[in-house]
Amino acid sequence: MSKDNKSGTPPANLFKGTMLYSGAHYSLCPVEIRELWAQGYALPDGPQILRKIISELMGDDSAELVVISTCNRFDLCLFGNLKTKMIVDVFVEFAQWTLTQLPVLKPSADKHQSWLKDTGKWLRILNDEQALHHLFRVGSSLDSLVLGEPHILGQLKDAFSSAVMRGDCNQEATLTFNRAFQIAKKVRTETDLGKNGISIGHAAVEIVRRVFDNLADHKCLILGAGEMANITARHLNHCGAGSISVANRSIARAEQLAAQIKGCEGLNLVTGLAALDEYDVIIAATSSQEFILKKELHGEKLNRRRSGKPCVLVDISVPRNIDPKLGDLKNIFVFDVDDLDKVMESGRKAREESARKAEQIIQAELAEFISHRRQRENLVHVGRFHAHIKDIVGREIQKSLKSPDGMTEEQIVITAEAVAKKLVSHAALLVRTDARWDTEKDSIGEVLQYLFNLDRNERSQS
Repeated sequence: MSKDNKSGTPPANLFKGTMLYSGAHYSLCPVEIRELWAQGYALPDGPQILRKIISELMGDDSAELVVISTCNRFDLCLFGNLKTKMIVDVFVEFAQWTLTQLPVLKPSADKHQSWLKDTGKWLRILNDEQALHHLFRVGSSLDSLVLGEPHILGQLKDAFSSAVMRGDCNQEATLTFNRAFQIAKKVRTETDLGKNGISIGHAAVEIVRRVFDNLADHKCLILGAGEMANITARHLNHCGAGSISVANRSIARAEQLAAQIKGCEGLNLVTGLAALDEYDVIIAATSSQEFILKKELHGEKLNRRRSGKPCVLVDISVPRNIDPKLGDLKNIFVFDVDDLDKVMESGRKAREESARKAEQIIQAELAEFISHRRQRENLVHVGRFHAHIKDIVGREIQKSLKSPDGMTEEQIVITAEAVAKKLVSHAALLVRTDARWDTEKDSIGEVLQYLFNLDRNERSQS
């Protein structure tokens, strides 16, 4: 809204200063720094500390908050009366708090010596309609490492459910995220983006196949037994891996996953780690907050492998589960989630047409959602306008009724003129001060709010 008015408070645009989407994305922010936020948030008191930092720095104790923490991103989606310029400080302060709790992460962070100064460069900060649009794209998997991967929607739903359970979501977040889920479903239904779906688990196997042409001759070990481990194991099997083992802290879960895949073996994590030298491919996909494979503990065992025989380690976990220093050993190749972006570029291009159709759907849904939001806000403004008129009429009638003779015809006319004068007083002031209205974005409800100064009228009555 652009108005040159010397009196009165102009109304806010839709979402003006009330929605913020900010985060560290794999394409912008190094994995070592993303780990600071992800591991800090995973601590028992991490969510409460982050909420406290947001309240103190951004000036809104009641802001609605959804945290989206995945292997590719650490994002904050906020709704409220926010001091958005403070968002970088929120990320910095939370990272510093994490280092006080987990000093073991400091050497990794120090690889980026100026990370405190560079944090702002590594964050994507979007406000209002841009933030809304971005959230819809994230839910529809247009912003994923692997374009069209099917699991981000589930991760988004989990993030929202967790926020609801903590009491961090009210009306605005609920309306917005529910629409994001509906749009994602529509994109999956009406485009090919979700067909033959690929994920980071698929990408991990593809990067292995760039080292080993024929997986039939190689033994594979997957660390973890969750959803991504399941996908990875199935894709390894589909690509003809010679043998597949799944190792997990809970052997029951490992055996449950293995039972679903022909020829797959379920192991206890300790057993799997003890036999590292038997495997050519090791893929880590766990929720552990620390390295499972460490150079000082497992480097010698990996070095005892047959001379000249390569071993591929792929880490698709954030926080990472594989010590990157293992890559210093001879014939050991270590890849993490940031490496997957390069190897999946060709697959991404093949899906661009579906992505364009998905973007058209998102744009149409975005316009409809904003229109519905404006209608809802217009009804609020109309209600306020109605209350404003009733208040003026009531006050003037009460003045006239104080007359001992009741309201004569002349007094009725005087009362009506007083009501009319007060109704147009603020609009007349805007005319006299040559206020300007030169935007097409503002709704009729906001026009009412602006012309009749409804905010000020409500404040004067409170």
